[in-house]
Order: sequence, then structure tokens, then C-alpha cells
Amino acid sequence: MNRKLRGPLLSAVLQDHIKDYIIENNLEPGDPLPPEGEFASELGVSRGPVREAVKSLESLGIIEVRHGEGLFVREWNFDPVLATLQFGMRVSPETLVELYQIRKWLEIAVIGDAVKRITDDELMQLDILMLQWERAMKLGEDYIQFDEEFHRIILGTLQNQTLMKLFSSFWLAFYNHENGELYSPDRDWVISAHRNVLEAIKKRDPELARQALQEQFLGFQERIKRMVSREKQL
Repeated sequence: MNRKLRGPLLSAVLQDHIKDYIIENNLEPGDPLPPEGEFASELGVSRGPVREAVKSLESLGIIEVRHGEGLFVREWNFDPVLATLQFGMRVSPETLVELYQIRKWLEIAVIGDAVKRITDDELMQLDILMLQWERAMKLGEDYIQFDEEFHRIILGTLQNQTLMKLFSSFWLAFYNHENGELYSPDRDWVISAHRNVLEAIKKRDPELARQALQEQFLGFQERIKRMVSREKQL
């Protein structure tokens, strides 16, 4: 190790070394990594810079520090993106509108493929989910988890794990936003809009599914725009 390296440059080199170690040893999520002291000894540096590199990799969602157990490889994730999105929404309200547009464009773009791939078993899951959703609404219970699962089942038919991770990040960004206006006051409309999407999928009609999804997104998008407009006026 070049002993002239200092500060951020040294941290970057150490981070690259740990990432290379994970790749070269074919480590998988949950696998343990050598302790910080072993990396420090191997590279001829003190534990301080290694500890800083570990903290940076932890913030990037690459490794996990389990106190009392050691370092472990994390499953690949969008946690850093989520943190940036949430900060962006606090700094600039328009970020919420733009993020929702991205989600809308993505789901509408892939719904055609989902219609072609969805199985009878997955359609049954959606039917059961809608019944549970309606029951929760009648009891005045929170329904957001049903909304998330509805879209998760549909997107899951594409068997694209990166898309699913991105969807989860979008979802957390939206619903961690502290504003009740994002929840529709018209619960009957919410159910009806999602049932229209489901019926279009059952008909195996991609264009009808796109139209139904577009209409379902429209109500939510209008609420976001009104909310952001009010926040900008404060």
C-alpha cells in the first residue's frame, strides 16, 4: 500500500479493496468478511482508515456491521438512492412530483409484458388481495400495504429483481413523506380504479391495462401536484 495516500483518497482505495475482496471470493449476501484489523494488517495501514472505509461502504448498503459479530455482505439494494430521494423531497417539493412521474412511466411501460406473463395463480392472489383490501377499508383500517402489494404482484411477474428493488425504493420514498394528502379521501374510487386494472389484466388486454393504470395514477398525481403547490406557497 502506498503510504503517501491520505484522507479521502486512502478511504477510496480501501473501499475498492474490500469490494474487490467480496467479488474475488464470490461472497454472497449474509457471508462474513474478515475483521477490520485483518484488512488493516494485510494492507499495512492503521485500523482508523479501514474503519472509515467500512462506514462508507455501510452507508452505501454494500456491507452490514453487526455489533458483536463483525462485518457481513449485504444484499444489493437501492438504500443510498432512497436516502438521496428522501433528502431531495425535503429540499425541493417538485422532486416528489418528478419521482411519481418516473414511477408512472415505468409501470405503464412494463404493464404490457406483465399482462402476457401473469399466471392464473397470480391473478388469484390479486383477487384475494382485493377482497382483503375492501374489508380493511370498510373497517376503517389502513390500506396502503394492500396498494403496495397489488403493484408488487403485477411487477413481480417480470422476474426482474432490480426493478423490484427500485419499486420498493420509490414506494418508501412516497409513503415516508409526512403528508396525509397523499391518501385518497375517496376510498370507493381507489378500489374501483384498482379493480379496473385487474379486470383489464384478466382480459389479457395490454392496451386496456395501460389505460386503466393511467387513470389509476391520475388521481394520485393530481393530489401530489396540489400538495406541492401549497407547500411552495408557504
